[in-house]
Amino acid sequence: MTDLENGISDSNASHSITSAFILLILSIIGFTILGPLIGLVISLPFTDASILELQNSISNPANSPDGKVLLYFLQGGATIGMILLPAIYLKLRESDFMRGLNTRVSDPRGIFLSIFITISFMGVNSFFIEWNSELSFPSWMQGFENWARSLEDQAMEMTIFLTNFSSFGDFAIAFIIIAVFPAFAEEYVFRGLLQNRIYQGTGKIHLAIWVSAILFSCIHMQFFGFIPRMLLGAMFGYLYFWSGNFWVPVVAHFTNNGFTLIMIYLANSGAIDYDIQNTESPTLASVGIFTIITVGLVYYFRKLHSN
Repeated sequence: MTDLENGISDSNASHSITSAFILLILSIIGFTILGPLIGLVISLPFTDASILELQNSISNPANSPDGKVLLYFLQGGATIGMILLPAIYLKLRESDFMRGLNTRVSDPRGIFLSIFITISFMGVNSFFIEWNSELSFPSWMQGFENWARSLEDQAMEMTIFLTNFSSFGDFAIAFIIIAVFPAFAEEYVFRGLLQNRIYQGTGKIHLAIWVSAILFSCIHMQFFGFIPRMLLGAMFGYLYFWSGNFWVPVVAHFTNNGFTLIMIYLANSGAIDYDIQNTESPTLASVGIFTIITVGLVYYFRKLHSN
């Protein structure tokens, strides 16, 4: 019988929750302040622009010749910053910032299944993407709705700007910055650190998964995409819990981001006639088929890891 089944001492539970809170704060500071500064410093050798010109590029990247490159550095730096401070904190306190994460792949079929589950779930989630994007708030929340809609529009403009690839090299850089880095960093923070500690502190795995998923969606600051991103985070959380392997949600997250970027690149180059950024969902029949496929794959995934 595990410690969680035996009951958790109040001191251990309190320590885990406190640790989760500290790690969350450190990751936010790293993501919003330290990381972008690191990215800005690293970008200096790659541009002839002055500090003032770089400031202008940050405020208006679409009209700056260095705008896209600078944003890539800032985004990459922010992602590195997200894990840097928590990793240093854990290294100083526990001597191992990867402790508690099972990184040994015992059955590669789980990794492959997580790829198909993620792609199938994208079809299911398209229903929630459309519903959430069209959500209206009551009149007394009009100010919040206007603010949130403004953030959403800015994020969409930025996404279109960053994914308007002028060459394969552009696409390759974006793939590393948008697909590879976040897959590891966000899973490390939200599933590896927060979900584990909330579970250790409460003994309630569903609570740990959903709280981590809500925090995961919150940090993206896109409220008209909040629900589908929260559902995606919850799916990563359950894949991690059922498999017990850290690389499973990392691969699933990478699949979600990487598949989206590949589809955008193919659409931009004229290879396919499908806009994956369109928030309009497929027909309900299609969503239903994706739901049946996803449930079937998840069932097999759970059965595979129950042995």
